[in-house]
Amino acid sequence: MEALIDQLVQQGVQDFCIGSGSRSTPLVLAAANHPQARIHKHLDERALAFFALGCAQGKSKPTAIIATSGTAIGNLLPAVMEAHHSSTPIIILSADRPGELRDTCANQATDQIKIFQNFTRWQFELDPHMPDKSIRSIAAQAVFRTTADLGPVHINCPLREPLYRDIHIEFGKPIELHIAPKQLSQEYPLPSRGVIAIGKLAKKQELAPILDLAERLQWPVFADILSNARLMASREQIRHFHWVLPNAPNPQCIVHFGDRLLSKRFLEWAPQVPYIHVNGQRHWYDPAARITDRIYTDVLPHFTAPLDPSWLPIWLELDRSASLKINQTMELRSFTESQIFHHLSSLSWDKKAFFLGTSMPVREADWFFFPKTGCAFFSNRGLSGIDGNLATAAGLAEGLQSPLVAFVGDLTALHDLNSLQLIERSRFPITLVISNNGGGGIFSHLAVKNAPRFQELFAFEHSIEFQNAAAMFKLPYFRMTHLQWPKCDSSCIIEITNSRPENAAFHQKLTS
Repeated sequence: MEALIDQLVQQGVQDFCIGSGSRSTPLVLAAANHPQARIHKHLDERALAFFALGCAQGKSKPTAIIATSGTAIGNLLPAVMEAHHSSTPIIILSADRPGELRDTCANQATDQIKIFQNFTRWQFELDPHMPDKSIRSIAAQAVFRTTADLGPVHINCPLREPLYRDIHIEFGKPIELHIAPKQLSQEYPLPSRGVIAIGKLAKKQELAPILDLAERLQWPVFADILSNARLMASREQIRHFHWVLPNAPNPQCIVHFGDRLLSKRFLEWAPQVPYIHVNGQRHWYDPAARITDRIYTDVLPHFTAPLDPSWLPIWLELDRSASLKINQTMELRSFTESQIFHHLSSLSWDKKAFFLGTSMPVREADWFFFPKTGCAFFSNRGLSGIDGNLATAAGLAEGLQSPLVAFVGDLTALHDLNSLQLIERSRFPITLVISNNGGGGIFSHLAVKNAPRFQELFAFEHSIEFQNAAAMFKLPYFRMTHLQWPKCDSSCIIEITNSRPENAAFHQKLTS
């Protein structure tokens, strides 16, 4: 296993996330004894995998997970699914019993081959008798597969006893991998009145050419918070597009870059308009079945359009009016998630990143959070699950090597409570903000809020608070009861208590 681990390191994999277990001993020792490998460990493989997911997102490089055989492998599935849908490069190294023990009821022996097959870019079962040069080729191929077509890969490793032995690492050389962008020479003519929408992009450097295109065409830009475009000043950005769409004129064309946008209102807007989606990822982002043109590339196509000087000013005026209404509504005497994010926009977040919980926090941030400084925004929006969010945030801080603010809901925090240990251990301060409104806040915005036994069956109403959890994991704790941000220089928990009905009523007032 030394050749496998060393070649992964030679190919640029630095971070190895290891869970507990015996069958994985050769893999663990090979990683732990490699001078260039960084080891991260956690008691829960589910959370460990989400930590690896966050680390890979932060570094924009593959992260490896080492797990022992049996149910440990099954616990990786939620994070592998998220990595598949969010195009995140992770490499799963699963220890396994020898093949002859399958279907014999041997302890911890089960069929692990292709266990993730619907969610991996590639999978391979290693033959322990393969020569080292072949194992190194497999390791290099794993890195190629996970980076050329961003997403998870899986190498299953049957291992025989004795599992513990002396480790001797022979250092190899990297196999050069060249992944060229898809070049485009064709010209794409567009009409004069269009809109540019930007979702999450695979690479930050893709943003500037898109914003330059909007400036050249004089088209309004709808920038999703996860695109990170709103951190780059540009006149064409319509900050409150979610709120202005009901009264906005239809464009002649929509050009959408990157992943899907958070705003459901945008997905439903102008359904008959030609819709061009530009993305270099394999996923087909079309939940509303609107795409009329799909351009599969990670370079900017050559778009041309006649200039209409009257088009952009219409949108700027709509945005200005929406901003005035939002500011007036924010002055109401209440304490809601919306007001909190609006308030956070006025604070300095230089050199900090934000991880946003996948339910209401990321939506509230998309609608009301426009910071003047900051690193980037992240969220597990591939599948939008609430599991593993705290672990992902901890991995993200490690990957970015940056302080982090993680803003999540109470059910999200409860679901991943053991990952507070990862936050407490973080080398970079993590401010965990828990918006506690006594249950699932997003359901108060949906039609199901009128269902019988709503509080019990859908909101999962509770009276749990997080002060004792903070004490258990030795994290400083603050309770935020008004719009005054606590100051904390180390990893800590800030709990915000607010009301689900009041949050929903606040949104109703904005849309009335």
